[in-house]
Amino acid sequence: MFRADNSMGKKKILILGGTSFIGRNLVEHLLLRNDIELTLFNRQKTDSELFPTVQKIKGDRETSDIQQISKENWDVVIDVSCYYPESLRLVLTHLNSKPQKYIFVSTCSVYDAEKNKSPLKSENTPTLPCTQEQSTDRTISTYGNRKAECERILQQSGLDITIFRPALVYGKYDPTDRFYYWLYQIQKKDTLLLPETGKRVFSTTYVMDLVNLITESIYNSSTGIYNATSRVETSIGQLVDSAKLQLKKQPQSINASSEFLKKENIIQWMEMPLWINGDHFTFSNDKVQNDFQFKPTAFDHAVGETLKYYSDQNWPEPTYGISEKVRLYLIAKLTE
Repeated sequence: MFRADNSMGKKKILILGGTSFIGRNLVEHLLLRNDIELTLFNRQKTDSELFPTVQKIKGDRETSDIQQISKENWDVVIDVSCYYPESLRLVLTHLNSKPQKYIFVSTCSVYDAEKNKSPLKSENTPTLPCTQEQSTDRTISTYGNRKAECERILQQSGLDITIFRPALVYGKYDPTDRFYYWLYQIQKKDTLLLPETGKRVFSTTYVMDLVNLITESIYNSSTGIYNATSRVETSIGQLVDSAKLQLKKQPQSINASSEFLKKENIIQWMEMPLWINGDHFTFSNDKVQNDFQFKPTAFDHAVGETLKYYSDQNWPEPTYGISEKVRLYLIAKLTE
């Protein structure tokens, strides 16, 4: 199933993006190979000094800059930076020839988690619609709608496509702090405020597992749509237990019920990171395990590697989640 064909020389790979989080990890990984030739197309605004030996095309994919990609033929296109349908149409319009494969990083947010609260959703679960207004909206509320529409555009393109739908992605270079929020709490705080004792489950994707899937997809003949979930059921409690053990910390835990958090107007996921009042943000990875040589990284090891990264960064204060003032207020309310 996994086959690298070097008979025609190095594979010419165009990466749209490539310097932020998933793309940065991917490029670092691909640079370890000697059978590919990388080109990055991006605005060169995020960490533009990275990868000085890699060929780069500077441009904004949402403008006529994208015409530059038509000057060469690409064996594989890897799209890690697409958030708008029209941006994808521009890319497809300016491909000079049909690549062997178009690999697209989507998201499990394409599923309607509010209407469909079944656990372990498969790739056949219906995805969100996308209106014309939503397709150009710049807010996070339409992120899933826009990604779902991008998937439909690719499915109608006639290209050989592989679409990966990761869940919550975590690991080195993560700019969101959603996963890191809990690592920081364990490292720095004496008391943890746990929503519903940390028992609610959700799916997670370790960034290097996603990178390995993308890399294998370059050579794997399998095409289609895949939930790229490393661990289909993870909980805040499991994350906390793993991090406490590895950091040798034992903060006291204070439970906050869903009723209490709702009364205090704490927004799920956004203000209380990784907490959803339910177990429906879970996605089966049976298909990707069947079609790929996918062996997810052991959770404790992935957490450990992530801890090492943030330790090397000297534990910056996370920007995601409730403020320390609100956290202490909630703890005081629960313990008064």
